[in-house]
Order: sequence, then structure tokens, then C-alpha cells
Amino acid sequence: MVLPPKKLIAAQLAMILSSTLAGSHLALAQGGGFALEEVIVTAQKREQNLQDVGISVTALDSQAMDRAGIVDVSRIELVTPGVSYGFVGSDAKIAIRGANSNNTFADNSAVAGFFIDGVYRPRASQQTQAFFDVERIEVLKGPQGTLYGRNTFAGAVNLYTNRPDTEALSGGIKASAGKFNKITTEGFINVPITDDFALRGAFNTKDSDGWIDNKGAGEDLGQDEARNFRVSALWNATDSVDVTLRLASTSEKGTTAGIFSSEGTCQPINANGITDAYGDFTNCLNPNPAAQPQSFFDKPQTVSYDVTTDRDNSEDSATLHVAWDISDTLSFLSITSYTEFDSEFEMDGEFSNTAGYSYYWDEEVESVTQELQLVYTGNVLTLTGGLYYSEDEIGFGFSQYRVDPQSFSDFADYQEIDTTTEGAFLQGEFSVTDTFRLIAGIRYSDEEKDTATFSGSSTDAGGNPLPGVNPGVSLDGRPIDIYQYTLRPERSATRSFDDVTYKAGVEWDFMDNILLYANYSTGFLSGGVNSDGTPFEQQDSEAYEAGIKSRWVDDTIQLNLAVYSNEYSNLTTQELIVLDGANITRTVNGGEIETVGLEVEIVWLPTDNFYVSAGMSFMDNEFGEFGVSNPFEQANGQVQSFIDLEGETPPWAPDVTISLMLAYDFDLGSAGRITPYLQTYYSDSYNTDDVVTYSTQEQDSYTKTDFRVIWTSPSEGITAEAFIENIEDEDVLARTNVGGNDLVQTSYLYPQNYGVKFSYNF
Repeated sequence: MVLPPKKLIAAQLAMILSSTLAGSHLALAQGGGFALEEVIVTAQKREQNLQDVGISVTALDSQAMDRAGIVDVSRIELVTPGVSYGFVGSDAKIAIRGANSNNTFADNSAVAGFFIDGVYRPRASQQTQAFFDVERIEVLKGPQGTLYGRNTFAGAVNLYTNRPDTEALSGGIKASAGKFNKITTEGFINVPITDDFALRGAFNTKDSDGWIDNKGAGEDLGQDEARNFRVSALWNATDSVDVTLRLASTSEKGTTAGIFSSEGTCQPINANGITDAYGDFTNCLNPNPAAQPQSFFDKPQTVSYDVTTDRDNSEDSATLHVAWDISDTLSFLSITSYTEFDSEFEMDGEFSNTAGYSYYWDEEVESVTQELQLVYTGNVLTLTGGLYYSEDEIGFGFSQYRVDPQSFSDFADYQEIDTTTEGAFLQGEFSVTDTFRLIAGIRYSDEEKDTATFSGSSTDAGGNPLPGVNPGVSLDGRPIDIYQYTLRPERSATRSFDDVTYKAGVEWDFMDNILLYANYSTGFLSGGVNSDGTPFEQQDSEAYEAGIKSRWVDDTIQLNLAVYSNEYSNLTTQELIVLDGANITRTVNGGEIETVGLEVEIVWLPTDNFYVSAGMSFMDNEFGEFGVSNPFEQANGQVQSFIDLEGETPPWAPDVTISLMLAYDFDLGSAGRITPYLQTYYSDSYNTDDVVTYSTQEQDSYTKTDFRVIWTSPSEGITAEAFIENIEDEDVLARTNVGGNDLVQTSYLYPQNYGVKFSYNF
């Protein structure tokens, strides 16, 4: 039974206030045992204690990330109430408080902005990179349109890497071995050169076999071959000026888990054997006419492909921070960055071991950003203001080469998207009394997108095969390097978007260690242009949130609670169309979502050595006026129809999620310490496709349980760990969509993993 929003909140408040265990914060004290320590975050563009920030933020330092097994964004949902994670290919599909990133292809952006050291990454495929030498991660929930701007429609994820320090020589190395022959290494070295100058180098590698079993001629999917490094320099130019330069390079190769998906799953059909969104039956055979009739669509993590799904992702970036403490009350920060990102991979086009059909995916980004921030901190008034500018040159292409026994197709579509963004923001905090503050903020954003679309062909103007094309057989390379491309002016366009976003709030220090807050905020997600030239409008969000941040019983209990109501309007969905003889999806505006919910994070330290935490999310989320075209009707020949989703639950929005962590630190004296951690996560059932009415896209409720045991040497310089993640070996749907031939395409999250880790630090 789904309670009405007011009754839902009342019931959940009663449940939480009568509970004694919850939360997700981890703090391991120096020398053994646990303690609730101060966590400094910059969620509001200035340093603050997490417990003094009047918005909902989950913050994890590097130690907490290690204990939760977080090495990239894929496991954030296990410790962050209100956040769900999916993926397709190299794209992260982050959902926050009922808003989802179902479509991140072409000129579409994720609903959660992703920032590394204060620099926005415009593509969802840049969000899946490995984390290494990280100081902390902050997950901000709710629209962040004032301080962060565009594409923080539902929230923001801030990743901060360690910067050099001039205090002492230090270093460390970490290695792990796990399931699927996964070997990872990570290390850093910090070298003070002078009293005012220091260098820091860090690296990360990952190698593994594939975790998706390929029964066909191609290799297993999900193999890793990553080589990542970062070099940072810190110069204390004066007593008041610090300059930090970071140069980073990542390379992630191997085999990808698909383009639109990693594998197929069963189709919903009716009693007549016709695909039907409301069908009560399923068909688990490959629907492609030229494919073998048998398939593994009813067996997760198993495929039969003749094509090897090669992947090649790389990013090079330079980021310069100049921080100037102008006076005791005024500080300035300049963030300048340049980033180049390239991604290419391919996939079996008909999801079978039948030769003759390959998909190719190409994405490249060149970004330049500049942000200037000025923070004034007075006794009564605090102001944070700034200017923002960025240029993103994005290239995005999808192509295929299809020959016998398929019908011939050399479809190729490449879109160039040049985006220029300008913004100005100001947020102020006024202290009415020593304990009561008013907050107000405003941002103006202006964005212009200039798009050009090209069509490609494997033949020249006379119909002759181009070099590298083996007619009717294969390609000696990738279409982007072989095909001849022609500009399509009728499918190119220039669009402009501008928006003013707001924030208003109050904070009240009710008692020592108890903060009460309430705020209203707005955000927006960029509009854009499809590759067929049709536009779609920007999406808007507004949110109300009230919460409490508190500590009790001599800092042995921490309770953070937030109640929210969000409305997302003019949301987009995907529509399957035929373009130049190929099935592609385009983006259209579909309607709205309304969400109310409650989130809780509690930490309890019964003793110095015993740690308990839990996080809970309760959400009532449904579509308002929202509709999509029926994706199953293209193949069965029926007249295109419309599906009304009003009242349905949007994807990646489970009604309830609960995470729990237990740890006990055993002091072994001269033998060091040993600390077992038990972490479990429960999720209610949820949908994984925009079209939420068919049965095979629904993820049933599940649990995932991790267990790890960590030994720490007396000097704390050496650790050894044994771990198992997802003890239940639960197969969890990551994302589902419908493609050509009514093929239901899907991906699954990473399966059970186990292994050992070792680290040494000095």
C-alpha cells in the first residue's frame, strides 16, 4: 500500500524518531577505536563543518570510502540515502530523489552534476572513471542551481583529490586481488621541495578478465586495462596566496559492457505472441530475424556475441587553483581548467553469435572552464559570489555496418555540439541573531548550443567502396575513420537557453550541536538538439527541504534527518524513430514528476570500539502528466500509440532503501588491531526504463551484504584486508530500454566480488 504523502511522512517520522540505529558516517580514530570527528566540506563553495551546512550532504573521506569498498561512483548508492545508480556502456546513470538520468546520449546531460576538484565534467561517460588518491567525496541532494548552475538539476557530486603539502615526505602503495582475476594497484608520493613548494604524484592501475560470460566467438565483456596517473604541484607564493596545479591522465581500455546495454532480456508479449507493454507473458528468444533463435536472454551476465566489445576511454586534464586570502574577511579563488576526453567502443548489433552486424560509438570532448569566486565572511553577513565561463566542444557519433545475413546498412550519424556557458551567482547568509540566519541566493545562466550533424557512408559519390571497406564482409577499422561524412544542414541548429535560479532558506542553532534548517531551491537541466535537428526544451526543478543535523550523548550519536518535496517539470523521455533507414532514439519533452520523501543518517558509538551506522530513504514518487510513445509497436506493425504514465512510479526510485554498517575494533596490543565490518543494503523494487509498464524491466526488491576484515599494524603503516561484496550474488538490473525489433536491452550491476587488499604508508 502506498500512503498519501502527508501520511507517509508522518509514519516515517514516527518510525525514525523511535529508532536508535541509522546513518552512514565512518570515523576511525587514530590509535584505534572510533570517534565522531569534524568533517570539513566545501559544498557551499566555502569551508564549513558538515554539521553546520543547512542542506542535505553525504560526505565520505578516503578512509570511509575504503571501508565501504568505493573505488568509483558505482557503489555510492550503498551509503547515500536517496541516491540510485545505473549504467549503460561507459555512462553513469545517477538518480537523486526521484529524478533520473535515463538518457545521457548525444546532446543530453546527467541530472546530477559531477565535479572533480571544482571542475564540471559535461559527459556522463566521464563520471565512471576510477577514484584514486582521493581526499573526500560529497554528494549534494536537491537542486544546486544557485552555486553550481546548469545540470545540477537534482544534485551534485563533488570529488576532491589530495593536494601536495610542504610538511613532510610521505607516500603509500595499495594493491588488491579479486574475483575475475582483477588486480588493482594505487600509490602516491608527496615530496616537499622547499618550505614553499611541494610535488605529489599518484597512480592507479586495474586489470581483470571480463565479468560477463560470452558464449560466442567474441571475448568476455567487462575486461579492464586501466592506467591512470596524476601529478600535482603546490606553491605557497606568499603567506596569503597558494597556487595548485594538477595534471591528470586516465586511460581505460578492455571490453565494455555494451553500448545501449550489455545484453538482452526477455520481451513482454500478449497471448497472441505480440510484444505488448502490458503483456502477461514473456519471450526469451532473440527477436532479430537474422539472429540465431537461441539466446541467453533469461540468464543475467551471459551473452553470445561474435563481436568483441572493445573499449578505449582516455582523458587528459589540467586544473589550476589560485587561492588568495585578501584579508581576514575576504578570500578569492580562481579555478581554470582544460580537459580532453575521448571514448570509443563497439558492440554486437544483433545480440547473437551471428556475424554481420556491429555497432560503433564515438565520443570526444574538449572543455575549457574558468570560475572566479569571492567570499566575504563578516560577523553578521557572509557573501559568496562569482562568475563562470565554459566552452565545451563535443563530438558524438553512432554508426553501424550490417551485411548478410542482415539487410545491408552503413548508417552513420555524427553530431558536433559546441556549447558556451556564462553565469553569475551570489548567495548571502545574514545573521539575524547569534543563532538564527537567513539565506538567499540567485544565479543567472546563459547557454548557447551550436550543433552540426553529419551523415556517413561506406561508399563514395559513385557508389564505390571506400578504402578499408570489405563489401559485404567487414571494415578494416572504425566507421569514423573510414566513412565519408557529409554535413546535413537541415539537421543542424543553434539554440539558446537562459535561466534564473534561486535559493531561500533559514538556519537555526536550536541548541549546542543541533541545527534546524529549511530551504527552497530551483535548478535546471539544459535543453538541446537531437541529431535529426528537432529541439527539446530545458527541464526545471524546484524543491522544498527541512532538516535537522545533531549530535547527542557526548558526541556518541549523530542524527541527520531531511524531509523534502520536489517537483520536476518539462522532463524528457526517449522516442524510437527511423532515421535514414536505421532505428535511433531522440529526446522529447514528456511531462513532470512529483516526489516527497524522508532521509536519515545516524551514527551510534555504543563504546569506543563499537560502531553502528545506518542510512534510510523513504520516497513517494510518481509521474504527474507524463506520456511516452509505445516502444513495442514499431516491430509488430501496429499503429503508433501513446502510453499515459500519470500516477506510475519513475525509474530508479525505490520506495524504501536501508543501509546498515556494524564494526568492532579489537585491540591486539603489540600485534596491532583487527576490525571486522559488516555492511548490508536493502532496496525496495523499482523500475529501470522510462516506459515503466512492462514486467521485464522491473527490478525486484533485494539485499546486498558485504563483509570485510582489516588488520592494522601497531604503527598503522601497514594494513591487510580480506573482503567479500554482494554475498547474496544478487543480479541487479542497472538500466533497460527497447531497441529495434522490440529487443529489450539491459545491463546488470557488478556481481559478487571477493579478494584481498594490502597497503603500506609512510
